[in-house]
Amino acid sequence: MGRGSRAAGAACAILWILFGITGVIRWIAGDGAYLAAEMAACAAPEETGLPAEEYTGVGRMTADYLTGRGERFQYSYPDRNGNTILCFHDYEEAHMADCRGLIRLDTAVTAASGAAALALTAWGLVRRREREAFCRGILLGLRILCGVILGLVIWAVTDFDGLFITFHRAAFSNDGWLLNPRTDLLIRLMPEKFFIRLGIRGLIRALAVPAGLAAAAGTGLRRINGRDGK
Repeated sequence: MGRGSRAAGAACAILWILFGITGVIRWIAGDGAYLAAEMAACAAPEETGLPAEEYTGVGRMTADYLTGRGERFQYSYPDRNGNTILCFHDYEEAHMADCRGLIRLDTAVTAASGAAALALTAWGLVRRREREAFCRGILLGLRILCGVILGLVIWAVTDFDGLFITFHRAAFSNDGWLLNPRTDLLIRLMPEKFFIRLGIRGLIRALAVPAGLAAAAGTGLRRINGRDGK
């Protein structure tokens, strides 16, 4: 019985962390003001060719499109002569359609992992005799996930390009993400530095979940051991 409860605790921890990571990704994708601010911080108007006053609109449009609030990934603005400037090529739109598909999947994973984690948490709390094994399982799950995340962080620090390329080849079934900064505004607005900054902020926020789990499991074990006189 103890082994089953420990496995359930480990699964619970993994599900809660998955919920935290995917939830943060969904939050970032839907925050147009934040995306615009990061674009401006990583890609100045003189580098992108996009007027500074248009960054807010592009960020809002991007967030709306990725989260389903907008129907099309395209942004336009008038130039000095009153002509309408379309910012993105059709293949850039196609790539962002693939990205929106990933965000939809991410949203579904957030909901599913959150529901499953909540159910396992309730199960662990109800089964008082197995609570110690369940708490130890949570700590085991945290160690497993921390090892995986640490490995990814080391990979990112030592070879970000390799991680970036591997992720894109795994996530996309085509080469639509291979854009040219000379011709494509999308990659100029979202250079490597943009994704590094988003990743760092996202990781910091996502760490709140394992920190909370470790504190809860540790507190539970101390109470159990204190009650049993261990």
